[in-house]
Amino acid sequence: MLNAKRLVSVTALLAAALLLAVASGCKGFFVNQPNSVSVSPTTLTVTQGGTGALTATATYNSGTKDVTSSAGWTSSSPCATVSAGVVKGIGAASGVTITANVGGITGTATVTVTGSQGLVIAPANNTFTLSTTPSAQFTATQNGADVTNSATWSSGNSSIVTFSSATPGLATFSTAGTTTVTASLVSGSTCASGTTNVTVQ
Repeated sequence: MLNAKRLVSVTALLAAALLLAVASGCKGFFVNQPNSVSVSPTTLTVTQGGTGALTATATYNSGTKDVTSSAGWTSSSPCATVSAGVVKGIGAASGVTITANVGGITGTATVTVTGSQGLVIAPANNTFTLSTTPSAQFTATQNGADVTNSATWSSGNSSIVTFSSATPGLATFSTAGTTTVTASLVSGSTCASGTTNVTVQ
């Protein structure tokens, strides 16, 4: 009789725990898994050889918590390393994604590393007339070698200049203005980049 009562008690406790989990929501019930993770600042610029700090904040049902020191940090490029939120610039590059992971939930920030301009971009500091030149092909060289097809191309203002995903270095001009275009090259642990100003009128 006593064993039956204990069985009923254990069953009741399990049922109560299950109801609590459902009521709280799976992520809120398991303390180590947040609802979301954010990284601030969302964009960060560091110099080659320099460092910058990112902060990771996890949001739980019960509130928010600074998880910078406990999150798992990763970088999308060897041009920037990260440990406990501290980003170190290894080589010049743009568009490096830094990710903070807490219980399988992630947040990201984008990092630019400024430094040695190892790539030479042509045409340099040029002005284009939108009505007659709606697009142009840019090239990048490193120590005299053409690395246009290996480089990643980006525009400081995508409303003025965008780059083709199919043809590296091919820029399309959309509206008048001045912006900076960047070519970045990652080869192993070596990073290099080059920039030039573009004016569209």
